[in-house]
Amino acid sequence: MRILVHGASLPGPAGRMALAAAGLALRGHRVLWQGPGLPALAGGPPAELGRAPDGLALARVQADVVVGGPARALGAAAAGWLTRARCMVLALEAPALRAWRRRDRWAWSTLYATGLIEEGEAETVRSDPQGLELERVALWSSDAPPPEADATHADTEILERACERALARQRTRSPRAAVFVDRDGTLVVERGYLSDPLDLELLPRTVTALRHLRAAGFPVVVVSNQSGVERGLFPASRVYAAMARLRSLLRVHGIELDAVYFCPHRPEAGCACRKPGTALLERAADDLVLALARSFMAGDKMLDVETARRAHARGVLVRTGYGRDEERRLAGGGGADAPDLVCEDLEAAARWIVTRQGTGED
Repeated sequence: MRILVHGASLPGPAGRMALAAAGLALRGHRVLWQGPGLPALAGGPPAELGRAPDGLALARVQADVVVGGPARALGAAAAGWLTRARCMVLALEAPALRAWRRRDRWAWSTLYATGLIEEGEAETVRSDPQGLELERVALWSSDAPPPEADATHADTEILERACERALARQRTRSPRAAVFVDRDGTLVVERGYLSDPLDLELLPRTVTALRHLRAAGFPVVVVSNQSGVERGLFPASRVYAAMARLRSLLRVHGIELDAVYFCPHRPEAGCACRKPGTALLERAADDLVLALARSFMAGDKMLDVETARRAHARGVLVRTGYGRDEERRLAGGGGADAPDLVCEDLEAAARWIVTRQGTGED
């Protein structure tokens, strides 16, 4: 996502929204800061966090979402208009909401706007939402804000999903078919418990594959098992750093992922989010307005195919990564557990998926 932070509407660089927005840059989203304040980050700001120009020069920037605070809703919306943003996410406060003027309420209505409030104010806003739709208001985490921007903090997750949900609902209210893609061995070269972002390398035809899918209108969602976190091999921050590098490598080619989800648990944990569990696909379907029964899952392991089966989607096994070994283990067994397609790589999978559109095979 391309996110514009309207700094003038925020109370300062140490508040929840400011820190969560900077955390999105650590997750690989392009974040531009307009106005005063910029969160201090250990080691300096990441490459994806920069300053936006002031005044009308802001029109040279293009954003998907503008984020800000409650004090200047009109100013935040105006920044969104200039950057052609489609959505707005504001950190709301009950006193500021009561002080809003007609122009602020009008500004809220001009973009697909959502709000985030503190848990302590939830009941106040619920009982008197000041004309806002409660379905567009969510809670910050119950955790204290971090001392500095943190990709792993719950607030960063909440803001990321709020932006993604707003963008998806601005586009459509009708569930869409999507393509869920495994990361290691499918999008990038299999390294075995990859922890260093610099080791992440796109497979040769990944870019072409994603271009086919994006041109056909498919949302693309990465779903990955990362048990190295719970095994103690690396912290969750390394997973986010690797995912950030993936986003950056794809952005060079003009490709944005719709969302990234990962499970940090060991196989024996018995969680619902680890593939072949379907919890992450179901969460993505809710966040992004997706129709799982018309969607696809591509990966280099049979557990990706099984994930698709359990979600009533179609599964594709690619021969990259562990795919050839998995195909040999199939040994022509076929049957209900067989992939819908076995193919060379993600590009071949993408071409097949695109041909399924409009064929009545949904």
